[in-house]
Amino acid sequence: MSLPWRAGSSLSARLAGVPLEILRLEPDPAGGSGVVFKVPDNFWGGPQALELREGENQASGSLTVLGQTVFEQPEPEALALIRPGVSDVHFAQTLAGAGLRLVPIAPGVNSVSLGGASGPCAGRLARVARDPAGPAPLAAGALLEHLERAAGGLVVDLDGVLGIDPITGYDVDPGPDPSTRPINARSAVKLRPGSNFTGAGITIAVVDTGVKNLSGLTLKSGGADFVGTPPNPLQDEYTQGGVVVGHGTAAAVLAAHATYGIAPGAGILPIKSCDKDGKCRLEAVIRGICHAVAYAEQHPQERLVLSLSLGSDTPSEIVYIILKDALMRRKANGIPVVAAAGNQWALRSSKRGVLHHFPASFGGNRGLSVRREPERSMTVLKGLFSVGAVGDYSGTFRVSAFSGQGDFVDLVAPGERVLSLSPAGSELGYTGTSFAAPIVSGAVAIIQQASAWVPLTPEALEAAFLANLTDPAALSEPEEARGQGLLDMTRGP
Repeated sequence: MSLPWRAGSSLSARLAGVPLEILRLEPDPAGGSGVVFKVPDNFWGGPQALELREGENQASGSLTVLGQTVFEQPEPEALALIRPGVSDVHFAQTLAGAGLRLVPIAPGVNSVSLGGASGPCAGRLARVARDPAGPAPLAAGALLEHLERAAGGLVVDLDGVLGIDPITGYDVDPGPDPSTRPINARSAVKLRPGSNFTGAGITIAVVDTGVKNLSGLTLKSGGADFVGTPPNPLQDEYTQGGVVVGHGTAAAVLAAHATYGIAPGAGILPIKSCDKDGKCRLEAVIRGICHAVAYAEQHPQERLVLSLSLGSDTPSEIVYIILKDALMRRKANGIPVVAAAGNQWALRSSKRGVLHHFPASFGGNRGLSVRREPERSMTVLKGLFSVGAVGDYSGTFRVSAFSGQGDFVDLVAPGERVLSLSPAGSELGYTGTSFAAPIVSGAVAIIQQASAWVPLTPEALEAAFLANLTDPAALSEPEEARGQGLLDMTRGP
C-alpha cells in the first residue's frame, strides 16, 4: 500500500482492528512511502477495513484478503479473461515478458471460449502462473500484480475453490436445529393455489452439482457440465455421509417441480459446475454462468433466472463483471440473479474480520472498494437477490442460526428441513441457504411471467418484488438477518 507521507518506524497498521506486522517501508518517488505488511492467516477473506497511523498522519481504506481456498494449488494460479480479438499467442508473449506463462486448461488448449455473443462472456478464460524458469516463486498477491502490469486492462482474479451450501468452501454442514419442523415450501410461502401464474415460459438456470431428470421436472436441452468426464449435467452425485443426497437436484425441485416447486411451470437449465464433494472451481463457475448468459442470448423468447447456491468469502472480479453485465447492461433483457447468503454465520467468531459470502455480497448497500482505481471498484449490483434461511420452530419462523447476515441480505425463505427430492426420487429434508435461494428463484420466475407484457429490468423486478412479496412482520430479527422479510406470495399474481 502507498502512503502520501514519508513514513518512519512509528507507523502502525490495523486490519479490522487487529494490529499488523509491518515488514518494510519503501521510499516513493513522489515523496510518500510504500508499505509492506503481513496479514495473519486467521482472517476471513474479502474486503476488510485497513487503517494506518503515524502521529497526526493517517490513511484508511479497504484491503481484500484472499480466502484459504485460493491456496490449494502448489503455486498460485490466476484466471485471466482475454478480450475478443487478442490471440493466445499474443497474450502468451505478453506474459513471457513478465516472467509468467499460460497454463493449459486441457492438453493443447490454452484458453476456453465462454460462449457469449457480447459482453465479458464473449471473451476467453485462461490460467496464468509463474514461469518456472523465471525468478523465485511468487506469492498470490505478487502474481496478480505481475499479471496486471503485464496485461493492463484485462480482468484478472486468483483461481480458487468456491463451494455449494451447505458444504461450502469451508466444509461446514450446518445441520438443522433439532427443534425445527419439516417445511413444505409451497405452503410456507403461501403460494396462491388458484393462481394462473406458474412460471411458464421462464427458464431457471441452476449452476450446481447437476440435476437428475426426475418426473415432475421440465429440463431444458442445452445444459452443460464443466466438471465431469464424460460431461453429463443430468448426473448429480453430491454425497453426504456416504449417501448420495444430491444438491442441484434438490434445488431444482424446490424451484420448479410439479409438486414441490414454487414455479411448477418453469423449465430448468442444468449447469454442472460443482463436483460430488460440493467443490466448485472458480473456473467452472465462471464457465457455468457464461453458459447461462449465452443460452439467454440464443433463446430470446425465454426469460431466464440465474440460481446460484454456492459461494466463498473471497470476491471474484471476473464473476462480478459477468454478473454486472447480465444484470445491469442488458436492460429489459437482463437476467435476475438469486444467490444463497451462506451458512457460516454461527462460525463468524472463529476468524478475524468481517465475514462475507460472494456472490451474494455483491448486493448490499455499500459496494466494495477493492481497487484503488475508481473505475474498477465494485459498485452494488441491482437485481441480485441475496437469500437467507429460516426454520420452523414449533410453528414460528425464525432466521436460522447459520444463515449469513449483513446489509447484503435481501430476504429470507425456508431453509431448514425443507422437503425436496434426492436424485433417487426420495423425499428428504434439506438444510442451508442453498435451498432457500431456489425457492426465491421460483418466485422470481412467477413475477417474470406475470410481467411478460411489460418486461422489467432486473433492478425494477427486485424493487417491486421486495416491496410486495416480503413480510418483515413475520420475523423478530433485525434487518441484517432477515433483509426485507420472509418471502410471502399472498400478494403474488
